[in-house]
Amino acid sequence: MQIEKLKMIINGDLSSFIVYLEKLIQTNRFDDGEVLGIAVLALKDGPESLSNRQWILLLENVILSDKYIDKCERCGEDMPWLNMYNAIFIYQDFLCDNCRYMVNKINV
Repeated sequence: MQIEKLKMIINGDLSSFIVYLEKLIQTNRFDDGEVLGIAVLALKDGPESLSNRQWILLLENVILSDKYIDKCERCGEDMPWLNMYNAIFIYQDFLCDNCRYMVNKINV
């Protein structure tokens, strides 16, 4: 994906992206101190305050890494930022909340 397209996706649901970044910071999911600093800056001053280089570093470390999935593996719908942390780090199933509920309901 191109940087500008990713920025549009983030800006389309900025408040949820901010919550996601906060969770990543709180749970020490950043391996790179510079990127952590950029994420903190994005929270403090807003993502629009980031330079192009900072955007690229943040996107490479979050969006283009193991900290992001764009679609639910079961239904193929866009993965909401608010579901992403659980799908990747808690349940490690890459499912949206609705699909996780359905899978658990079937398995009970």
